[in-house]
Amino acid sequence: MCCRGKRSENYRRGVCMRAKKHVVVLMGGISSEHDISIQSGEMILDNLDTDTYKVSSIVITRDGEWLFSDEPGEYMEISRAIPKLRDMHPDCVFIALHGPFGEDGRIQGLLDLMGIPYTGSGCSASGLAIDKIRSKQIMRHVGVSVPDAIEFTLHDWKLDGEGIAHRVSESLGFPCVVKNPRQGSSLGMAIPKTADEFNDAVEQVLGYGYTLMVERLVHGTEVTCGVLDLEEGEGEEALPVTEIRPVKSEFFDYHAKYTADAANEITPAEIDESIRDRVQEISLNAHRTLGCRGFSRSDMIISGDDIVWLETNTIPGFTETSLLPQGAAAAGMSFKDLLTRIVATATI
Repeated sequence: MCCRGKRSENYRRGVCMRAKKHVVVLMGGISSEHDISIQSGEMILDNLDTDTYKVSSIVITRDGEWLFSDEPGEYMEISRAIPKLRDMHPDCVFIALHGPFGEDGRIQGLLDLMGIPYTGSGCSASGLAIDKIRSKQIMRHVGVSVPDAIEFTLHDWKLDGEGIAHRVSESLGFPCVVKNPRQGSSLGMAIPKTADEFNDAVEQVLGYGYTLMVERLVHGTEVTCGVLDLEEGEGEEALPVTEIRPVKSEFFDYHAKYTADAANEITPAEIDESIRDRVQEISLNAHRTLGCRGFSRSDMIISGDDIVWLETNTIPGFTETSLLPQGAAAAGMSFKDLLTRIVATATI
């Protein structure tokens, strides 16, 4: 007997009742975070509750071809892949893509058009949160402390690189943080200590994109805090705060994030309760202000009495060393329970 839900009639037409919801894990992608996305996707596949869900997967290669788990070895161009995904009639796509073309609203917009529910934030919130320049402007507007910053483009740098370097030296000082404003996993990021190192850092980071942001280096204790939506639109809750102490790296870089024992991640964080409460409130504030849904994770630095917001991740990692699952575990939630809760909040 066929059923009709709230999704579009074209999408639901001919779909029969089934005992298990069909969850498709989407991973890989064409961004520089492809490898981390594969790790996240594999962990999700290993931990989704197969008593509750029928689980399949799609890997997007670095070249943009789609590989479906039910047709191993058959690489499809996107023009063929989209109709196949539509005809699968999944109840939910679990997006495990990180970085551009996965975390920035583009894949979310595609699924919106197809009428397929998916995990995490929608198109507009995803695009806003990954854009560190504009998300910082919004968070500053609502009264949250953010690092001072200067933004410029490759054209600006070629036109007046010396003037930009002088402006950075006078306004922000060295060391400073040079980053691509639309990357994640600390890729496209450097901390030059001198003017000479700054020039090299700019050339390096501009390799990740046309626009660049330079921030004042904030010294202090790095912390992160996840947020989960409650079911049925009943609000959100902040998870326990995690304190991050890189072992060898100068900051919480790609190596420290994804290499076992490369950082000490303490959950719950060893900070005063009043500071903890403020970190959790800023995380909730960012989740709501940026329009996130399902889940998010915000990174901050505790600097004296100030708590400086750095960014909000709409699709944080789900690897063995990732921070959102650690926060959930500290709240008494298994990895499987965390995934079940995220799938339950999937929508379009």
